[in-house]
Amino acid sequence: MLIVVDEPDLLLALQRDLEAAGHRSALAADADTALDRLDALPVDVVALDVMMPVRDGWAVLEALHARPAPPAVIVVSRRAGPLDLARARRMGPLSALTPPYTAAELNRAVAQALAGAQAPPPAEEPPAEEPPAE
Repeated sequence: MLIVVDEPDLLLALQRDLEAAGHRSALAADADTALDRLDALPVDVVALDVMMPVRDGWAVLEALHARPAPPAVIVVSRRAGPLDLARARRMGPLSALTPPYTAAELNRAVAQALAGAQAPPPAEEPPAEEPPAE
């Protein structure tokens, strides 16, 4: 997991809660560091604050959206509103978590993200059989 949050208290709280649940995590406090870590590390899930100064989480979402197999995203933001979340959903599947959150809510969001990230793509339906010629 990669945690991308500019608020130190929230960043460390997420890391503590995720590691207590058995997840390994890398940290990034800004978009540039997040993009570097995404290039360097295998990441299944990104916990992302979209409302960060300078290059924000939208830059990270856009970069993820351009990848052939992007990790699942959990938007974690105190300031993201319904319009922000709708915009984020248009960029790919994600879930959202608004602090304060419970450990159960965080674990549920991660489990759903991991299930979505590891699910195989839907199989194409076989072509319909043609009726026998008379």
